[in-house]
Amino acid sequence: MSAGIDPDQVDDVFDAVPVTDEELQAEEGDQEDMQEQIQRRFLFWQATPAWLVSTLVHALILLVLGLISIANPIDIINVLTASANSDDGPEIEELTMDEIDPGEIEETEEVTEPVEITEPVEMVEPTAVEVPVMDMAAVPIEMSDFASEMAPTSSALQTLSTMSMKPMGSRSADMKKKLLREYGGTESSEAAVTEALKWFSRHQIKAGAFQGAWTFAHSEVCRNACGNQCDEKRAKQVNAATALALLPFMGAGQTHLKGEYKQVVWQGLKFLIQNGKPGKQNGLPVIDYRGGGNMYDHGLAAITLCEAYAMTGDPDIAGPAQAAINFIVAAQGNDGGWRYGVRDNQGDTSVVGWQVMALKSGYMGHLAVPPATIKGSMLFLDRVGSDGGSIYGYTKKETKVRPATTAVGLLCRMYSGWDKTHPGIVKGVQHLSKTGVSKKDLYYDYYAAQVLRHAGGPEWDKFNAELRDYLVETQAQEPGAKGSWYFDGSPHMSDAGRLCITSFATMILEVYYRHMPLYAEAAAEEEFPL
Repeated sequence: MSAGIDPDQVDDVFDAVPVTDEELQAEEGDQEDMQEQIQRRFLFWQATPAWLVSTLVHALILLVLGLISIANPIDIINVLTASANSDDGPEIEELTMDEIDPGEIEETEEVTEPVEITEPVEMVEPTAVEVPVMDMAAVPIEMSDFASEMAPTSSALQTLSTMSMKPMGSRSADMKKKLLREYGGTESSEAAVTEALKWFSRHQIKAGAFQGAWTFAHSEVCRNACGNQCDEKRAKQVNAATALALLPFMGAGQTHLKGEYKQVVWQGLKFLIQNGKPGKQNGLPVIDYRGGGNMYDHGLAAITLCEAYAMTGDPDIAGPAQAAINFIVAAQGNDGGWRYGVRDNQGDTSVVGWQVMALKSGYMGHLAVPPATIKGSMLFLDRVGSDGGSIYGYTKKETKVRPATTAVGLLCRMYSGWDKTHPGIVKGVQHLSKTGVSKKDLYYDYYAAQVLRHAGGPEWDKFNAELRDYLVETQAQEPGAKGSWYFDGSPHMSDAGRLCITSFATMILEVYYRHMPLYAEAAAEEEFPL
């Protein structure tokens, strides 16, 4: 017996069957009956009220929709799949979202023993732990995870509709020229910035597990072409080194989406995002960037991610940037400050400065910044401030001006909303002006330059002219080191080497346009929510 039937054979069989006259008459009678039925149905629908027809049609539609809604969602998702029918454009791939097992997210651990240091702004010696490079998929951050009550938009954050210009808009080409001219930059200072960016680009790690990163042990990258690398204990602080290398690029208006160095910036950001430690604190996703270091490292990484997001609005950076902010919030101590670990009992002004700058950068990018965290940091400054808020100590009040911590405290006060005419700001500016430029301590110069630039006036003009020309004159010109700086015996950063000092020197020369002037009429950056 055949396994199948040929369709042609079936047609032949039907053609061969004879048809009688009786069968034809019966078939004609059936057709007449069918026509009568169709006429009766037509007359029925004609006589039916319109409202009844509409009701029946809508009931049928609801029935169909009900059947669709209970269909298997796995089958329905195929409707969203699209593909190109020609070579005119790329294929659109189907996107899937993997479920995240909460057990896979490691809870960050609290540091119970803070490390003591002797210098007020010196970075603590890092712990001897390896810095693993994580797969991008190991950072399960979704913006929908963030609680809306973190910072209600209406009462705490700027909205896009109220912004007079884009965050970090001062770094655009046209605005840079304007601000350089108005606040004391020169062609020579800009040329120095250009050479510095070339130096950073040459010292980025180009391959291997740390591709895209920078290291304070930069001589390993350039094969000792420029020397003056970090002490051995700083070599593990890869996150801090990467952040300090990226910030000058972004300060000059370079992003991972636009600019001559967009590939350099992208590789650096990619490494930084992957090299954090994800977890959860207080029910919110966090990323901890202290690996190999402490809260100094985390603050720098958080500033970098927040600036990158504020400049581009790239949603791929929003999650990690917000998670870095969340970690700062979770790490705040009972006194409102920060030190080296999580919730240390006593904060210090130097570490506080970096966390407040990160929170400010996140705020400018419209990320969630809790007002309570800002208020806590201001309470800490109240505890270490004296002389009407014009002097700031390290961990306690001091009557004598401590230049670096005073500059940090004053800048934080400016960002928190203290007016230019506030007695603490007015007197603090005089303290910094009297101290003048430090030819060694760029950490102090970095903060003092920002305070005086925002304040403006003759104090800024004098300070800027001296520091700007000094940095232009001392920038290395010899092969290998060209474009960089190193000052032997520089307080707080000599042990971090040439890369660290070059970063601070470059950012000082970008001070004219890194941020809009706080006290200008068209300032785009508002104070923190208090």
